[in-house]
Amino acid sequence: MSDYISVENEAENSYSFAFGDEVRQSILAPWKLPFLPLSIPYRFLKMTKKANQNNSNQSADILMIYDLEKMRKKDQQAFVKQSMNYSQEIISLGIGQPLVDVSFNHHIRSRSEWDIEPKNWNYAIENLILGLIRAYKPKKLVFVGKYPYAGVLEAIRRCNSKDRMYWISVRGDESTIRERSSRFSKVTDLNFFTETDSFIKNTIYFDESSDSIKNLIENFLQEKSINILSNSENAEYVVVSEKNTNILTYLLKNQTVIYDSNIESYPETEYPSFVTPNMVRIGYDNRKEIIESMIEYRNKNSTLRSKVTSVESKIDIWINS
Repeated sequence: MSDYISVENEAENSYSFAFGDEVRQSILAPWKLPFLPLSIPYRFLKMTKKANQNNSNQSADILMIYDLEKMRKKDQQAFVKQSMNYSQEIISLGIGQPLVDVSFNHHIRSRSEWDIEPKNWNYAIENLILGLIRAYKPKKLVFVGKYPYAGVLEAIRRCNSKDRMYWISVRGDESTIRERSSRFSKVTDLNFFTETDSFIKNTIYFDESSDSIKNLIENFLQEKSINILSNSENAEYVVVSEKNTNILTYLLKNQTVIYDSNIESYPETEYPSFVTPNMVRIGYDNRKEIIESMIEYRNKNSTLRSKVTSVESKIDIWINS
């Protein structure tokens, strides 16, 4: 498999097409007939050389496709501009008119703006995306929108692998997302990238394996007016003792994770540096002291905030994890 996305099974790139084309040309121009034993191998040699050159050429890092018609202004403000900083080798395609001041490498009108038949519009989208893939050879493709159009799905179907195709859904319903997600290696919702500091201050959550820790510091929590939540979604602090818990989900929402040092599946070295300040490691002998001192310190420093993870960093982690 090549290092970049490519369009599969294109007739003009096949040896059978090249052979037939050489024969056709010799029929149209009979003087070429005697040269067929030389022209056909030469044509094959040129195709092989071109393929090798394509493999060695620098390819774009990512092709980002934004369905702007389905994105609200606040979505575009919170996501589009930042996501275009993901890489210096990013190629952007905007579908529809943006609601914020941003320019794309390529742009196409939405179907409602263009006022053409859906079939023709989807055909235009498909051809445009395939053209960008041929020209830029992106290593990854990300579609951002409610649902990928038929033209987008058809372009993806014609490519060499779905392993490099990603979909960031904008308020899509679960049944339709499941139906259309088979063409993508990963699908997630836009809130994963745009929500920051969504937790409630002075709240804490304990997973089922952390009951002993909760009992140990419950009086301290009451004294500091820190409420214990039954759901981890909005907790400022998340105490984790269960193995195989994906703590990166909490870290990317800027929650502070307090985790047991006996859980070997959380080595700090595997996490990017910008999330490690929100990781607090405790041992059996010092867990009470560490948690209490950490909360005391943060309460005294009212200006202290969890590090906010940028949109481009979240994209990088999501794609590569």
